[in-house]
Amino acid sequence: MSDLYQVSVPVEDQTRESQKQGIEAALQQVLIKVSGFSSVLDNAEIRQQMGSRSGRFVKSFRYDRDEIDDSVRLTVMFASNLIDELLRNHGEPIWGKSRPLILNWLAIESDSGRSIVNQNVDVWPKMTEQAFSERGLPLLWPALDLEDDIALPVEKLSAGFKSDIHQASERYQADGVLAGRLVRISSEDNDKAWSYRGAFFHQQQWLPIEISSSSPESSMVAVIDQVASYLAGRYAVNTSGDTAQGNHQLIISGIESFQQYHDVLQYLKSKVAITDVQVIQVQKQTLTLSLTLATDWDQVWQLLELDKRLLQDLEAQQLIWQ
Repeated sequence: MSDLYQVSVPVEDQTRESQKQGIEAALQQVLIKVSGFSSVLDNAEIRQQMGSRSGRFVKSFRYDRDEIDDSVRLTVMFASNLIDELLRNHGEPIWGKSRPLILNWLAIESDSGRSIVNQNVDVWPKMTEQAFSERGLPLLWPALDLEDDIALPVEKLSAGFKSDIHQASERYQADGVLAGRLVRISSEDNDKAWSYRGAFFHQQQWLPIEISSSSPESSMVAVIDQVASYLAGRYAVNTSGDTAQGNHQLIISGIESFQQYHDVLQYLKSKVAITDVQVIQVQKQTLTLSLTLATDWDQVWQLLELDKRLLQDLEAQQLIWQ
């Protein structure tokens, strides 16, 4: 996730007042995105840093035009060190750039019929992609080719058959799978005109998700909010105060050049969950390191595993650089 600290929000125009309001809205969004939790905005100390103070966290900004409706959008790039410092100083977690790739199967049921959302031809992907982007989650759409049509027809997806969804998803090698149906429902309560029912699969666990909302857009935002909060509970790291979990020794093989040696150190130092990296020994193609951790090693390894840069060699009890 390369644009973790960049946010795009709608604004009325390019006046100073609209810019001020847009930056404040963008700051709220990036805090949710980086921490992984919408509850970060309930932190009174963090709220005090908003409003007139929001601008000090901005690195740069620009105006864009929405491709769909030609409306004005303000794209803000925030200073990552200042955002991290704000969260850390006020006891909030930080979820770094290591984030699971999510395969999204989405069936739509409306007056026009029932179908699986196709990234290339439907009008539905944009709203889903926006919801994923706002929470900093990488998104993968299924190809919906003949193999997908056979493995997971719309009837099986709508019914939520877990075994069929799992089998159809295996070819994509995603870190997580979101599968469900979005249905327009007849209701006297116009505030609940759309319903999503599905589940999120990750690390051998299913998280059931049921949402009712006034629009398909707000429904998908609520769905992704649940997924993001669930994942943040697993991967976000609280680095505030005295949270060091001690040292962990790591042996990494496959280091064939000075460039790879440099890349390994930079990679590990970039992780929020690792506060310090010290070289203990370099022997041929093997590097022995001492890591100071901000959390327990199990959580650190879960984060590293997402990047697929280090492969476990259980027999040799070491890691292999990819």
